[in-house]
Amino acid sequence: MGFQDRTNDLQLIKRLHLASRALDARGLRLPSRLIDGVSRILFAASIPGQAKIGGNVFFHHSGLGVVINRASVIEDDCEIGVHVVLGGKAPTLGAPHLERGVIVHAGARLIGPIRIGEGSVVGANAVVLEDVPPHSLVVGVPGVVKRDGIDTRAYNR
Repeated sequence: MGFQDRTNDLQLIKRLHLASRALDARGLRLPSRLIDGVSRILFAASIPGQAKIGGNVFFHHSGLGVVINRASVIEDDCEIGVHVVLGGKAPTLGAPHLERGVIVHAGARLIGPIRIGEGSVVGANAVVLEDVPPHSLVVGVPGVVKRDGIDTRAYNR
Protein backbone atom coordinates (compact mmCIF):
# COMPACT_ATOMS: atom_id res chain seq x y z
CA MET A 1 0.00 0.00 0.00
CA GLY A 2 1.65 3.27 -1.12
CA PHE A 3 1.61 6.74 0.37
CA GLN A 4 -1.18 7.88 -1.95
CA ASP A 5 -3.41 4.94 -0.97
CA ARG A 6 -3.15 5.67 2.75
CA THR A 7 -3.94 9.38 2.44
CA ASN A 8 -6.90 9.31 0.07
CA ASP A 9 -9.42 9.14 2.89
CA LEU A 10 -9.17 12.37 4.84
CA GLN A 11 -8.13 12.04 8.44
CA LEU A 12 -10.48 13.49 11.03
CA ILE A 13 -7.91 16.14 12.00
CA LYS A 14 -7.74 17.28 8.37
CA ARG A 15 -11.55 17.33 8.06
CA LEU A 16 -11.82 19.46 11.19
CA HIS A 17 -9.24 21.88 9.79
CA LEU A 18 -11.07 22.14 6.46
CA ALA A 19 -14.37 22.88 8.21
CA SER A 20 -12.71 25.48 10.44
CA ARG A 21 -10.99 27.07 7.44
CA ALA A 22 -14.25 27.25 5.46
CA LEU A 23 -16.05 28.92 8.36
CA ASP A 24 -13.18 31.34 8.94
CA ALA A 25 -13.19 32.28 5.23
CA ARG A 26 -16.90 33.15 5.54
CA GLY A 27 -16.19 35.39 8.51
CA LEU A 28 -17.73 32.95 11.00
CA ARG A 29 -14.94 33.23 13.55
CA LEU A 30 -16.75 31.78 16.58
CA PRO A 31 -17.80 28.48 14.92
CA SER A 32 -14.31 28.24 13.41
CA ARG A 33 -12.72 28.61 16.85
CA LEU A 34 -15.14 26.06 18.32
CA ILE A 35 -13.98 23.50 15.76
CA ASP A 36 -10.37 24.40 16.58
CA GLY A 37 -11.26 23.67 20.21
CA VAL A 38 -12.60 20.24 19.28
CA SER A 39 -9.23 19.46 17.62
CA ARG A 40 -7.46 20.46 20.81
CA ILE A 41 -9.67 18.23 22.93
CA LEU A 42 -9.62 15.18 20.64
CA PHE A 43 -6.00 15.26 19.49
CA ALA A 44 -4.21 17.73 21.81
CA ALA A 45 -3.49 19.56 18.55
CA SER A 46 -3.69 23.24 17.65
CA ILE A 47 -4.31 23.60 13.94
CA PRO A 48 -6.20 26.88 13.43
CA GLY A 49 -8.47 27.44 10.46
CA GLN A 50 -6.29 30.33 9.27
CA ALA A 51 -3.36 28.00 8.54
CA LYS A 52 -3.06 27.09 4.86
CA ILE A 53 -2.78 23.32 4.48
CA GLY A 54 -2.63 21.77 1.03
CA GLY A 55 -4.04 18.53 -0.27
CA ASN A 56 -2.84 15.08 0.63
CA VAL A 57 -1.08 16.25 3.81
CA PHE A 58 -0.68 13.36 6.24
CA PHE A 59 -0.61 13.84 10.01
CA HIS A 60 0.93 10.85 11.79
CA HIS A 61 -1.21 9.49 14.62
CA SER A 62 -4.00 11.94 13.72
CA GLY A 63 -1.85 14.97 14.47
CA LEU A 64 -1.28 14.15 18.12
CA GLY A 65 0.32 17.12 19.88
CA VAL A 66 0.86 19.14 16.69
CA VAL A 67 0.92 22.93 17.07
CA ILE A 68 0.70 25.03 13.92
CA ASN A 69 0.86 28.83 13.81
CA ARG A 70 -2.09 30.40 12.02
CA ALA A 71 0.27 32.04 9.50
CA SER A 72 1.89 28.72 8.53
CA VAL A 73 1.66 27.26 5.04
CA ILE A 74 1.90 23.53 4.37
CA GLU A 75 1.85 22.68 0.67
CA ASP A 76 0.61 19.44 -0.91
CA ASP A 77 1.96 15.96 -0.13
CA CYS A 78 3.69 16.81 3.17
CA GLU A 79 3.95 14.54 6.21
CA ILE A 80 3.82 15.89 9.75
CA GLY A 81 4.91 13.75 12.70
CA VAL A 82 3.59 13.82 16.25
CA HIS A 83 4.45 16.73 18.58
CA VAL A 84 5.68 18.93 15.72
CA VAL A 85 5.61 22.70 16.23
CA LEU A 86 5.42 25.19 13.36
CA GLY A 87 5.70 28.42 15.30
CA GLY A 88 6.31 32.11 14.93
CA LYS A 89 9.14 34.14 16.45
CA ALA A 90 7.82 37.32 18.06
CA PRO A 91 8.13 40.17 17.31
CA THR A 92 8.94 39.03 13.76
CA LEU A 93 5.82 38.38 11.69
CA GLY A 94 5.42 35.15 9.76
CA ALA A 95 5.62 31.43 10.30
CA PRO A 96 7.12 28.36 8.61
CA HIS A 97 6.26 27.58 5.00
CA LEU A 98 6.65 23.94 4.01
CA GLU A 99 6.95 23.46 0.28
CA ARG A 100 5.56 20.42 -1.54
CA GLY A 101 6.59 16.98 -0.31
CA VAL A 102 8.32 18.01 2.93
CA ILE A 103 8.56 15.41 5.71
CA VAL A 104 8.79 16.66 9.30
CA HIS A 105 9.55 13.89 11.81
CA ALA A 106 8.36 13.64 15.42
CA GLY A 107 9.17 16.39 17.87
CA ALA A 108 10.69 18.79 15.35
CA ARG A 109 10.39 22.54 16.00
CA LEU A 110 10.35 24.92 13.04
CA ILE A 111 10.41 28.49 14.29
CA GLY A 112 9.99 31.81 12.52
CA PRO A 113 9.24 32.94 9.00
CA ILE A 114 11.35 30.23 7.37
CA ARG A 115 10.91 28.20 4.19
CA ILE A 116 11.56 24.46 4.04
CA GLY A 117 12.39 23.59 0.44
CA GLU A 118 10.50 21.08 -1.67
CA GLY A 119 11.25 17.44 -0.92
CA SER A 120 13.25 18.17 2.22
CA VAL A 121 13.25 16.12 5.43
CA VAL A 122 13.43 17.52 8.95
CA GLY A 123 14.77 14.93 11.39
CA ALA A 124 13.18 14.04 14.72
CA ASN A 125 13.59 16.68 17.43
CA ALA A 126 15.44 19.08 15.12
CA VAL A 127 15.08 22.80 15.87
CA VAL A 128 15.06 24.65 12.55
CA LEU A 129 15.53 28.43 12.64
CA GLU A 130 16.71 29.13 9.08
CA ASP A 131 15.59 28.35 5.53
CA VAL A 132 16.30 24.85 4.23
CA PRO A 133 17.17 24.32 0.54
CA PRO A 134 15.10 21.86 -1.55
CA HIS A 135 15.85 18.13 -1.27
CA SER A 136 17.88 18.48 1.94
CA LEU A 137 18.07 16.56 5.20
CA VAL A 138 18.25 18.84 8.24
CA VAL A 139 18.91 17.54 11.77
CA GLY A 140 20.13 18.75 15.14
CA VAL A 141 19.76 21.63 17.54
CA PRO A 142 20.06 24.06 15.92
CA GLY A 143 19.16 22.36 12.65
CA VAL A 144 21.90 22.02 10.07
CA VAL A 145 21.79 20.53 6.59
CA LYS A 146 23.53 17.13 6.68
CA ARG A 147 22.71 15.98 3.14
CA ASP A 148 21.48 17.53 -0.06
CA GLY A 149 20.04 16.02 -3.21
CA ILE A 150 18.01 13.49 -1.18
CA ASP A 151 15.04 11.44 -2.34
CA THR A 152 12.25 11.61 0.28
CA ARG A 153 11.13 8.06 -0.52
CA ALA A 154 13.91 6.84 1.72
CA TYR A 155 12.56 8.88 4.64
CA ASN A 156 8.75 8.55 4.62
CA ARG A 157 6.63 5.97 6.37
